[in-house]
Amino acid sequence: MTTLLPHLRRIAVRLSLWMLLAPPLHAQQGDTAPDLRLIGDIGAGVNAAPTAASAQSNGVKPIPYLNFDYGPVFARIDTFGVKLAPVGAGSVELLTRVLSDGYTPRNAAAGTAHRADSLPLGVGTLQVTPVGALMANFYHDLGKSKGNLIDLMYAAELPLGALTLYPQVGIEHRSAAYVRYYNGDDSANSLYRAGASNNTFAAVFVEMHLSGPWYANINVRRTWLGKTIQNSPRVQRTTLDTSLVSLSYRFN
Repeated sequence: MTTLLPHLRRIAVRLSLWMLLAPPLHAQQGDTAPDLRLIGDIGAGVNAAPTAASAQSNGVKPIPYLNFDYGPVFARIDTFGVKLAPVGAGSVELLTRVLSDGYTPRNAAAGTAHRADSLPLGVGTLQVTPVGALMANFYHDLGKSKGNLIDLMYAAELPLGALTLYPQVGIEHRSAAYVRYYNGDDSANSLYRAGASNNTFAAVFVEMHLSGPWYANINVRRTWLGKTIQNSPRVQRTTLDTSLVSLSYRFN
């Protein structure tokens, strides 16, 4: 439970910010009051998200599972935000992400090379079309790296009875500053020079209806690391695999 509390605190702080921002921003879009019903899933899960660099932790930890809309405020597992204005088949959104990208290097001297979790803040859009969903997000890390992240993703929906599959493909761009902080080598004699990296990924999210409002969810993702990250002395892999298993209750 103690490992779950930091996630809950970080999510609560960010959701509180969106709740404060949402009413005035949404009110500018029209005179009708927003529908403040909770629609979506709330539960708990276990997330396995190792870092690309060799770290002391394997990245496995319990997390809250939040995937819902509450008026203009939304949560999408690790992404939280508020819808600012409608555009196309979706909206322009103010966003943040809760990423567990901080770590302590496995061979680091005690306390000298710890990398703190990022604090990304940005804008983006999710366009839900008849042929699938398209997502494009831009973030600036307000944390230690001061770098930028760009995510582009396409997701389809494949209903299979009690199962629904959501295959996903995309690419994430990490700026040189972001790569330098998380994957750079700070030893005095290192010849490695960090640069921007484009990492492609493929994933599948599986939703299983159990009974009544209860659902089980599984998400697996493989990321192919860009050459800039692969070449870092801190990194000893070419791909990165992450997964999530959760149980949730659906509100309608």
